Amino acid sequence: MGRRAKYSKEVKIEASRKYIEGKGSFRSIAKEIGCSEKRIREWYLNYKIHGSKAFDTSSRNRSYSKEFKLSVVKEYIEGKASTLELSAKYKISNSVISNWIKKYYNGIELKDYDPKGEIYTMKSRKVPFEERLEIVKWVIENNMNYKEAASKFATNYANVYKWTRKYIMKGEEALKDKKRGPNKKKGIDLNTLSEVERLKIELERERELRKFREFQLEVLKKKEEYENRYRK
Repeated sequence: MGRRAKYSKEVKIEASRKYIEGKGSFRSIAKEIGCSEKRIREWYLNYKIHGSKAFDTSSRNRSYSKEFKLSVVKEYIEGKASTLELSAKYKISNSVISNWIKKYYNGIELKDYDPKGEIYTMKSRKVPFEERLEIVKWVIENNMNYKEAASKFATNYANVYKWTRKYIMKGEEALKDKKRGPNKKKGIDLNTLSEVERLKIELERERELRKFREFQLEVLKKKEEYENRYRK
C-alpha cells in the first residue's frame, strides 16, 4: 500500500477556503499547518481555478508540445500571469515553467516532450538544490509517486527515486551537491587501521545511525501532529 501524503487533499482544500473566506493570511495558515507561505499560495491559486479537483492525483503522463511551451512562456513575457499563476492554470510545476522561460531567454530551443517511457531513459539535467527539494516534497505528498513526479518535473526517474531516498534517510542536506576536489577521501581499508582507529570509525557510524533514527522519529511526530490536528 502506498505511503500517505503529508498534506491530504482535505487539508489543502481547507487551507484554500480559509484564505478565500478571510479566516487567515498565507503566513498565518502556513504557520498553523507547518509549511511555507509559497505552498499555501500555490494551493489557493490551484483551488481558485480548478476547485477541489485541483488536488486530485493522476497516473497519466502528460505531453507538452513545443507550441504549448512557447504559448505558456509568451503569457509570462507579456505580463499576463506570473509563474505561480501559470503553474496553477495548467497544473504544471512552477519550477518546470521557470525552466522553460529560462531556456527561452537563453536561446535554447523548447522541444516537444512525450514522457511515455522516456522518464526511465531521459538524459539527466542539472537540477538545483531548491528544485530537488520541491520534487522530493511533491513525491512524499503524493503517495510516493516517483513516476508521476519524473513526468511532472521533466527529469529522470532514477534521480527522483535517489533524491527521495536521500531526503528520507539524511534530510535536506543530503540533496546538496558535494564539493569535489583533490582532498576527496578515498575508501578506507579497515585491515590497515589500528584498534583505536577502528573504534573511532565505529563511533562515527553509531553517531550517524543515531541521527538517522532521531530524524525518523521527528518525521513520525510531525505526521501524527498533522493528522491529530485535522482529525479534530
